[in-house]
Amino acid sequence: MRRHQSWYRDRVLGVPYGTGPWPRSSTKFGNMLTKKAADAGCNFLTPGISDLTKRRIAEGTGKVDAFRLLHNMLSSQPMCFNLFGELALDHNLATKLARALWGEHIARITDVRIEWAPEPVAEYLDDRTAFDAFIEYEMEDGQAGFVGIETKLSEPFSPRHYDKPAYRRWMTADGPWRADASSEVAKTRHNQLWRDHLLAWSLLRHRGSKYKKGGLTVVYHPEDCCCGRVLEGYRALLRDKKTFSAFSLDEIVSAWKPLVKDPSWLSDFELRYLLLGKSEGALT
Repeated sequence: MRRHQSWYRDRVLGVPYGTGPWPRSSTKFGNMLTKKAADAGCNFLTPGISDLTKRRIAEGTGKVDAFRLLHNMLSSQPMCFNLFGELALDHNLATKLARALWGEHIARITDVRIEWAPEPVAEYLDDRTAFDAFIEYEMEDGQAGFVGIETKLSEPFSPRHYDKPAYRRWMTADGPWRADASSEVAKTRHNQLWRDHLLAWSLLRHRGSKYKKGGLTVVYHPEDCCCGRVLEGYRALLRDKKTFSAFSLDEIVSAWKPLVKDPSWLSDFELRYLLLGKSEGALT
């Protein structure tokens, strides 16, 4: 994937490589953009998405890392903006595309946010767990629903173990997890997925929640076999899978392309992230 992003920078964007992965790093990487290219929005597929990222950075909230977002082509954070940014800019488009993935019960999209978590955090998981993207919708009966989204490109799930009473209070008898999976969900293999799912469940079950339907969706690269195995293992820990789903990037692009009047944005997304054969043998 690093090679492919390097190829895309060189052959498609036509801009020089930069340094990273941190602002003060001096190591040169093919997937890093220079400050000039980053400031010009080269990490994003459309001018609208680029403008959206600048507004999101200016908000100064959440886990948005401005340097990684603007400079690192290998990061899943700019990929998240490139996939869901157009939905945040056009809720009519978002409604059409969301229905294709999550169902006809979605009447209209009311909000799309990137890097978001409910507040105050003490009333949920009391940590920095957040959704990479969050889609809020209204159903035909006027009730509210949501999809919390975790995106993966090439980085693994967090290898760290987290567990505390603020998590366990949401492991209710009516929750989606099997009763005999209480210890297994917290193991390092599943820990990040469990926390993301807990965040969705806590938002759904919070005493002041307006949401009548909701859940977590994981978006991942089709060639990330490790992610696929983790997802399969996590599903086995659930007694009820209605609040958990997963889509590969190619599944999403295939579902969305026929619904978009101008598919150039999705074609560019496909070239940037999915058509890895284009860069095979192209760099020396």
